[in-house]
Amino acid sequence: MMNCHDATFLLSQRRERTLTFSERMKLRLHVGMCRGCTNFERQLPRLGDAAKAYATNSEDKDV
Repeated sequence: MMNCHDATFLLSQRRERTLTFSERMKLRLHVGMCRGCTNFERQLPRLGDAAKAYATNSEDKDV
């Protein structure tokens, strides 16, 4: 059984690479039962956008 730490890692990895069939199935099962990971999955695009905006703003200040 997958734990929340592993699930959130795979949810993040899914934005960078294609997950294996096994990873996708384990993730689907876990997220289907875990409200916290479901919320994380829903919020992940916003977190990514916020991180990009922060990085962009940080780069602008260094110049």
